[in-house]
Amino acid sequence: TCCQRHSQQQQQQHAYLSAMVKLLKDVQKQLTPEVAIKVTTGLMVAGGGAMLAVPKRMWNLFAHGRPPWEKVEKSADPDVPLEPDRHHKQLLRWVGFMALSMAGVVTKLTLGDDMEKNRKPMCEVLAGVCAAGVAMDGVVMSQENPGQNENATIVDAAVGGTLAAMNFVASRDVEDE
Repeated sequence: TCCQRHSQQQQQQHAYLSAMVKLLKDVQKQLTPEVAIKVTTGLMVAGGGAMLAVPKRMWNLFAHGRPPWEKVEKSADPDVPLEPDRHHKQLLRWVGFMALSMAGVVTKLTLGDDMEKNRKPMCEVLAGVCAAGVAMDGVVMSQENPGQNENATIVDAAVGGTLAAMNFVASRDVEDE
């Protein structure tokens, strides 16, 4: 009958939701604040180091939306120069320096044996910083003539959103059943 079918559907939905909640709790148990911090700072060091060391290559990503290792032959946007000028190179270096500095501060405050108490609050901070970056990407995407390539903005928003979610989950207490 109709009521039996509805009851079976509800039982299946409940079983599915229960399985999903269990899976998320299992993931949360593995995603410790220490893991989230190491992943986040690792990406800060990689990106910041690249901006500091090879700003011309990072220009390919931000200005042209191409991987840093790819040679860009022609700019898709006539307003964007093929190569960065000295000011843009220096600006990328400063951003790289700030990313490396932030990674250093986060590491110093959280990854010593006596620093465990700082890890969850730092994950909350990192979740907020990454979420703010995603909001900034949203503003860039809403502009008619943005100052950053659309592909680079999409990649940045995806990575930032993932880091924000990961740090938020890691900052929460795991509830045991």
